Amino acid sequence: MVGFYLSQIANPVHSEILILHVSLGILLFIMSILSYMYTKNITRLAHLAIVNILLIVITGIIGSGFIILKTNSFYSTYIPYLHMLLAIGIISNYAVMLGIKRTINSVDK
Repeated sequence: MVGFYLSQIANPVHSEILILHVSLGILLFIMSILSYMYTKNITRLAHLAIVNILLIVITGIIGSGFIILKTNSFYSTYIPYLHMLLAIGIISNYAVMLGIKRTINSVDK
């Protein structure tokens, strides 16, 4: 929801909440890299961690477009929904990874 707020204000670059939003994205990126390193031996979890890394990179590129293309009304009207859906996909992947980790004994079958 922070992203929708940022897409509606006149100058999001000078907003303190943008720093929080970007920091959370960087934190998720670091968590994805660490989860990949932690789950390298479990194929299914490693693949999900790689997908998370790619989703975060794509979401970050789309998010940086809000700053670069702020005057483009198409971008600021429709792309926040794509940004939000990708972010929900990232969180969903973490939930799936947690479920898989709880159901196997660190051995990929």
